[in-house]
Amino acid sequence: MLIAALGISAGSTSVQADSANLETVIVIGTAPADVQTVSPTDISASHADTATALLNEFVPSVFLSDTESNPFQEDLYYRGFDASPVLGTPQGLAIYQGGTRINQHFGDTVLWDLVPSFAIRSIDVVPGSDPVFGLNALGGAIVLNMKTGFDAPQGEQVDVAGGSFGRARIIFESAHTDGNQAVYLGATAIDDSGWRWFSGSQLYQAYGDYAVRSARGSAGISVTLVTDDLNENAAVPVQDFTKASFAAPDTADDKDFLLQGRGEYDFSSQSILRGSLYARATHIATQNGGASGFAPCASQPAILCDDNGNPLVTSAGASVSASVSGGGAGDDPIETIATTALGGSLEMDLTGTLFGHNNSLVVGDSFDWAYTGFASNNILSNLTFQSGGVTAVPIGIYLGTPEFQVELGSTNVDEGLYFQDSFALTPALSLELSGRYHYDEVDLEDRLGTALTGDHDYEGVNPAVELAWQVADDLSAYIDLEQSSRTPTAAELSCANPLQPCVFPLSFLSDPGLRQVVAQTAETGAKGKLALGDVAIDWSADVYATRNQNDIIFESSGPTIASGFFANAGTTQRIGSDITVDARWQDFDLRANYAFVDATFESPFTDPSEDNPAADFDGNIYVTPGDRIPAIPRSTAKFNLGYQATPLLHLAVNATLESSQYLRGDEANQQAPLPGYVVFGAEADYQLTQSLNLYVEGENILDHRYSTFGLYGDPTGNGAFPQFTNPRFIVPAQPFGVWVGVRAKI
Repeated sequence: MLIAALGISAGSTSVQADSANLETVIVIGTAPADVQTVSPTDISASHADTATALLNEFVPSVFLSDTESNPFQEDLYYRGFDASPVLGTPQGLAIYQGGTRINQHFGDTVLWDLVPSFAIRSIDVVPGSDPVFGLNALGGAIVLNMKTGFDAPQGEQVDVAGGSFGRARIIFESAHTDGNQAVYLGATAIDDSGWRWFSGSQLYQAYGDYAVRSARGSAGISVTLVTDDLNENAAVPVQDFTKASFAAPDTADDKDFLLQGRGEYDFSSQSILRGSLYARATHIATQNGGASGFAPCASQPAILCDDNGNPLVTSAGASVSASVSGGGAGDDPIETIATTALGGSLEMDLTGTLFGHNNSLVVGDSFDWAYTGFASNNILSNLTFQSGGVTAVPIGIYLGTPEFQVELGSTNVDEGLYFQDSFALTPALSLELSGRYHYDEVDLEDRLGTALTGDHDYEGVNPAVELAWQVADDLSAYIDLEQSSRTPTAAELSCANPLQPCVFPLSFLSDPGLRQVVAQTAETGAKGKLALGDVAIDWSADVYATRNQNDIIFESSGPTIASGFFANAGTTQRIGSDITVDARWQDFDLRANYAFVDATFESPFTDPSEDNPAADFDGNIYVTPGDRIPAIPRSTAKFNLGYQATPLLHLAVNATLESSQYLRGDEANQQAPLPGYVVFGAEADYQLTQSLNLYVEGENILDHRYSTFGLYGDPTGNGAFPQFTNPRFIVPAQPFGVWVGVRAKI
C-alpha cells in the first residue's frame, strides 16, 4: 500500500528541508488529525542507532522492552500494542518503510535491525485502528519516510562514534542533485561487544535511492541491504548474575534485500495517479542452545530419553546412545525462516467540490504475496558449564522426532481495497470517512507429514469516521471511531492445539483454526500553541479506548519457558491518555510527555503456567476480567531539558520513568510485578566548525539497576542448576555507559 510521507500534501507534516528541493512524494489523502510526527530536525539532532530509539525519544506512549537483551531487536510498545522481533508475540502495529509494510509475513514480526535508521527522514505515527493502513494496525501505524537526494543534506558526511562495552559505529551518507534527478547513498557498520557475557553484535546496513521528477510527476527506486550477526542473551533467573548468559548459543543472523519502486502522475491539479511495487527477500537464522533435560532411559539406561521419558531417535530413526552426553545432555535448536515477498499498490487521488464543499477522495488497491520456508532442526549437544549458565556444544546428532524436526512451507496472499474521503462541512470543520475490504489467505504445507497442512481464508470490512475541527489558528480538535483487524499468522496457526503444546518458536505440531482479531478504537483530542510572555509552548492531549475481539495470545504450557500454544483469548482492552508539551524560553528548551495505558483482559480464561507459584495442581492460573496484560506498564513519562550554553554548545539532561509491569506467565496478576524505574541520561553537543560537530552522551548516568521485561520459567534449566529456586526470569538493563562521536561534512 502507498503510505509514504503522510500528509505532506495536506500541510500537516513538519518538513524542514527547502521546499524547492523536495521530491513530489506518495501520500494517502490527508493526514489524520491525530498524527504524531518526528521531524527531520528532531532526527538530525538525535544520535540514535535504531528506529526504536528514535521513536522512544520523541513519541509519547512508546515503551521499549528488551526481551532479547539486544539493542537492535527491542520490542516496541505503543499504547499497549507491540511491534516485536520475537516470533509468537501478539503483533498490534503496522510498520511501513517508504510505502512498504515491513511486518514479516510468517509471524507479522518486525525486525528492527533491518531498518537503516540513518536513512530515515521523518516518522509519522498514526494512533488508533485506522483501516487504511491494513493488517496489524490494531493500535496504530508507524510510517518511516526515507531520505532522497532531493531532501537529504547535499554532499558527503561521515559520523564516527564509539563508547563503553566496545561499541563502535561509522555512518557514511552522500546526497546529490542534478537538475530533475537526485541520488542518495548511505551505509553504516556497527560493532557492539555487549555488556553481558556472549552478547556481541555486528550490524551492516546500506540504503540507496534514485529519484527523478518533472512538471507532471515523479518516480523513484530504492534498495535496502542488511546483514547482521546478533547475540540475544534474553532473560536470566533473578538469582543469576546480571551479566550471565543463562544458555548459549543464543544468536540471530539476519539478511535482507528490499527493492522498492514508486511513481506518480498528475493528470491535472485535481486528479493524481500513484503506484508502487516492491520485492523483498529475508533470511533469518537463529540458534538457541541450552540444557535439555535428556537423560538415560529408566528402562533402557544405554539410550537417551527426553524429559518425558520417551526414547530419542535421530533423523535416520536410530536410537541415541547415552554415552554421547558425557558432559550432560544439551539441545541446540537451529531455526531458519526464508521469505520471498512481492507486492504493490495503485491509487487515485481526486480533489474538487461536492455539493459546493471542498472534497478529497482517495481510492486504491494493494496486493501482497509471500512464500516462507520454515525449518527447525534440533542438534544433540554436550554442555559446557560456565558461571551462571551453560553453553551447548553440538555433537552432530540431529534429532528426528516431530517435536524436534519441522519443515513447513507457508504462502500468504493479501489483497485490500480501500478508500478515504474528506469532506469540508464548513471552512473549519471536516468529516472524513474511510474503509477497507481485505481478503487474506494463509496456506500451510507440512513437508515432513500432514499435521501442519491446511488452508485458511479470512475477509472483512473495516470502517472509520473522523471529525476534525480547526477551532482557532492555534487550536484544533478531533474525534474519531475506527476499526481494523489482523489475521492469524502462519506461525500461530501452526501452534494452536492445546493438546499438543509447541516448543515455540522452534517447533510446530498441529494446524487448528483461529479467528481473526478485530480492534475498535474511539479517540478524542486536541492540540495547539500558546505564548506566555517569552515562553512558546506546543501541546497536545488525547484520550482513547481500544477493544480487541478474539485477541490471540500465547498461553505458556509444557516443560520449558518457550512452550505453549496460541489461542483466541476473547476480549482485551486498552484505555489511556497522552499529554505532550514542547516549550522554549530564551536559551532553554523542554520536551515532556506522559502516557497512561490500562491494558486488561476482559474475558475469563484458563492459562497454563506451571512455573507460576500461584498455579494449581494442574499447572493452571485463572484469568478474570480486569486483570492487566503482562509486560505493559501503566505509566510512561519522558523528560528532556536542554540549554544552549553558548552559540556552539548545547547541553541536555533527560529522564524516563516506567511504572511496574506484571511478568509474562502471570496473566492472572497473582504475583508481585516487575518494579518500575527511573533512568537518567545526559548529552553535550559542540559545533566545533561549520562542518564539524562533536557529541558526548551518557546513558544511565546514575548506574541504576533495573529490568524492562520478566517472565516465569524453570530456573534450574532442566535440572542443570539446582541452586536456582526462584522461577522469576528478568532481562537486566544496561548499566552506566558513555558514547562519544564526531560528525563531519567532507
